[in-house]
Amino acid sequence: MKKVSRIKELLKLLSKGVYEKEHIIAMALLSAIAGESIFLLGPPGTAKSLVARRLKLAFMDGRAFEYLMSHFSTPDEIFGPVSISLLKNEDRYERVVEGFMPTATIVFLDEIWKASPSIQNSLLTAINERIFQNGRETIQLPMKALIAASNELPAEDEGLEALWDRFLVRMISNCIQSEETFYKMVRQHSFESINIEDSYLITEEEYHTWQKEIEKIGVPDEICEAVTFIRMCFKEESKKEEVNDMDYYVSDRRWKKCFHLMQTSAFLNGRSTIDMTDILILIHCLWNKVESIPIVIDVVCRSLTFSIDGILEKFEKDIDAALKASPSKVREEEKGQKTLNEYLTSHTFYYTICNYLKRKLLFYKLDHEYLDDDKTYDGIIYRDVDKRAWIIRAIYSGLPFEYKTKNLTSVTKVKLRKFNGGVIIDGTPYEFEKKKYPSKMGGSSFVNKAIKEPNIADTIITNIDNDVLPQFLNLQKMFTKCQNLFLSDSDIKLAGEYLNQCEINIKVVYVKAQNTSKLL
Repeated sequence: MKKVSRIKELLKLLSKGVYEKEHIIAMALLSAIAGESIFLLGPPGTAKSLVARRLKLAFMDGRAFEYLMSHFSTPDEIFGPVSISLLKNEDRYERVVEGFMPTATIVFLDEIWKASPSIQNSLLTAINERIFQNGRETIQLPMKALIAASNELPAEDEGLEALWDRFLVRMISNCIQSEETFYKMVRQHSFESINIEDSYLITEEEYHTWQKEIEKIGVPDEICEAVTFIRMCFKEESKKEEVNDMDYYVSDRRWKKCFHLMQTSAFLNGRSTIDMTDILILIHCLWNKVESIPIVIDVVCRSLTFSIDGILEKFEKDIDAALKASPSKVREEEKGQKTLNEYLTSHTFYYTICNYLKRKLLFYKLDHEYLDDDKTYDGIIYRDVDKRAWIIRAIYSGLPFEYKTKNLTSVTKVKLRKFNGGVIIDGTPYEFEKKKYPSKMGGSSFVNKAIKEPNIADTIITNIDNDVLPQFLNLQKMFTKCQNLFLSDSDIKLAGEYLNQCEINIKVVYVKAQNTSKLL
């Protein structure tokens, strides 16, 4: 059986009868195979312990240990009681670990932050090195993952930072959100324990073989560049006055583990290298406070398109510089030769804007007359239902005009600048549509035209066609047909929103370059 289809079916079986926790179970399995620990934040009664019990079923001969911590919990309750006979007869201080955490495949510790310092210190070594010092003997732990849970994050300045840093994956476990799903859960009859065929189970030998293969998964440069972008954004966020130094702190150890987790995702998805879909997993690895989660999500999602966004930003600056450097060329040659009478009008009082990105856009003729050259004005774009078009108007002194926005729909503020035969909207030049005259020759014109020398705008158009667009389409295809087993539908939808915005930005710059090319 192929590994990908096997893991997919295994996740389906583990999630049977569990509602709106499929993604948590998937991330828990990913963490376990990667040898990492996971923290679940959420109120009581949200199936946090059930995740641990289900995860145990993924491993051949898997054993689970779970315990509810309190301030009075002792190491004996977690690691096993001290053997009285060995202490009495052989003067050896050892614990009876059978049935306790040192012999478990999956460990679940609820209310983890209430553990005593002695328990926490032992957990640090257990989580990081998978060993437990039992008297004079060092035990190699069979633990694949430690799942910790709490309804709160660790309190600051109580020495819990080291333990908190050990939990690479951090997820929020909420109550069921969908009403339909909620009543499915209410009406669900109790069912027998889940039976998973041995062919789906992960054996100990297989687990260790996978670890060696995971280490061989490639890390492309584009992934490193995306992570560099994330790290730079976190540094910028940390400089803000209201932000604590630790809010966006990610240790080198955690970054190393993040890459290992992405390698594990790529391996289980049947790939030989990490790809951009694996980057989204970092959403669940990089936050330290609930308040920082929206920023982490935004930064991680922007890292998907940051290289394209950077190129587009440079292109826009190049176009703006070209327009400013050649103000006399913005249709200066047309002055005295062509008049506004040559431009097509709509509804008597409006010019029609060419190549507007969204829809049909009309510009008020009198506004164009009253605007001064080389001066920027505020303006608005709004929908006119009667004209079945979008209208753009300028706000300027000297001409009384009352904007009754309550009677307008979908109003957008813009910046306007006039040039002869058109208008610049938010830095993008647009010409007015010209009247079409029939050719005297009855067909295509055979008038010889001088060959136009390529300008910066033409170069930008070529670069978008040959480089930017193929890169974007590849990324779009990757997420449109996303088969990553460890991404939820909401993760993919979120990525889609950022990709849609990137596509809009590409179109905007492309149109800006096209229109600028005509004016240079």
